[in-house]
Amino acid sequence: MASLIEQLTERLREAGYRNTPARRAVLEALIDGPSHMTAPDVVAAVDESSPSVGRASVYRTLELLTRLGLVQASTLGGTETTYMLAPSGHHHHAICLECRATLEIDECVVGELEGLLCQRTGFEIRGHLLEIYGLCPRCATSQRNSNQTE
Repeated sequence: MASLIEQLTERLREAGYRNTPARRAVLEALIDGPSHMTAPDVVAAVDESSPSVGRASVYRTLELLTRLGLVQASTLGGTETTYMLAPSGHHHHAICLECRATLEIDECVVGELEGLLCQRTGFEIRGHLLEIYGLCPRCATSQRNSNQTE
């Protein structure tokens, strides 16, 4: 079975793009780094591993990978954009509105909805990002306890 970097670079080639040193460095930074990285985080990681790759190349590569659906961009309910790998074309989160904790959701329940939308609209879906907002168990318990004492 091919490694994740091989799978992603093959998807780049299939989309008609070369596997340049900058693209590989950005993919490696996203694979090796935390699951959500800001663009400056990616720039710093790439600078550490491949100092010859410039900042502008990193930003262009993030834009390309996002457009191709290999990477998802999200604000996770905040203001700063983070990037995460989405080799399967989708990514899901549950985000606590109180403490901002983020839970990665591996199961995909959107497949049926995608099929329905494609059928009804003719839209060709290439990927999706699902963010669910609410309270984590700790914050929900804390809020219930707070409401009971008022």
